[in-house]
Amino acid sequence: MRSPLRLAGLLALAACGSFENPSIVIDLRFIGIAAEPPEQVVPVDPEDPLSTEFGPVEVCATVADPGATRALAWSMSVCRPVGGRRCDPDAHPTIDLGGGVIQDPELAATPQVACATVPGGLAIIPILRDAIENDSLSGFGGVDLSVMVRVVPAGAGEAQAIYGSKAVRYSPQFPAERVANTNPTLTQLDVDRGEGTTPAPLPLGRCIDQADPIVLAPRETIHLMPIEPDGVREEYLVPTFEGGSRMFTENLSYQWLAGGGDWTRGSTGGQRDGAGNDPPLDTEWESPVAEDLDGPTDVPLWVIQRDERGGVRWFESCVRVVP
Repeated sequence: MRSPLRLAGLLALAACGSFENPSIVIDLRFIGIAAEPPEQVVPVDPEDPLSTEFGPVEVCATVADPGATRALAWSMSVCRPVGGRRCDPDAHPTIDLGGGVIQDPELAATPQVACATVPGGLAIIPILRDAIENDSLSGFGGVDLSVMVRVVPAGAGEAQAIYGSKAVRYSPQFPAERVANTNPTLTQLDVDRGEGTTPAPLPLGRCIDQADPIVLAPRETIHLMPIEPDGVREEYLVPTFEGGSRMFTENLSYQWLAGGGDWTRGSTGGQRDGAGNDPPLDTEWESPVAEDLDGPTDVPLWVIQRDERGGVRWFESCVRVVP
């Protein structure tokens, strides 16, 4: 069976002289960065707000690198939100969260995820103070810290580095009924071939981990629908300047990525339209044309699920295209 890396190389050549499709992953790229928990909500003493102790937060990033076979070095740091997705310890308080090396994301024996921990307790206070002092609302309703993630091919220089960031929210428990956000999830990802065919759960996992992925012909279309569990769209309170609060229900959005082919919609879900109609959650994916294939080809698919308060989760699958 042909490696999906070959297909990525063909797509990269085809993209020369034209704009790359942001929904098609052809080189080193972040797929998702998640925090656990994405938000902390704790009681705050109004007379001494910086005495509040927050707990640690684990931040994990996953990347795709279909254009090469190589290890990747990564590092993380945390600071208040700044431009360029890069913390500068000479300009503002920053904590180096460490780093490491992951093996090739597509070919390693196990899924490769880079994880680091934002400390809790007193260690995070200087950065929280910096964030509050630079917040237009002085932390009313909560403040975000940014975890900056750098990934570079092992042994390569800055010119090949990519940067991403993840917001981690710290909020006062006001009103008293306020609870912290949690990351969303799915019950399953349903797939069908259209024309009244019965949907079935799409097997999840990397291409290398799937012995029997679904098989498609070139330019065949499948329909994908995320199935949400009950209660995944959380209700949450937001404090108002008048001393009250307002209740909202989360919107969920979906970003769709693939190693080739084409999507009818690269993003779905999100806010209702002006008439109050719910946006579509589903999308369709068309497999690559025969000219881009050189035998059976495994193509990775990803869906990244996000809520509007910084929660995120990603899911990976695979299809086999046989010309």
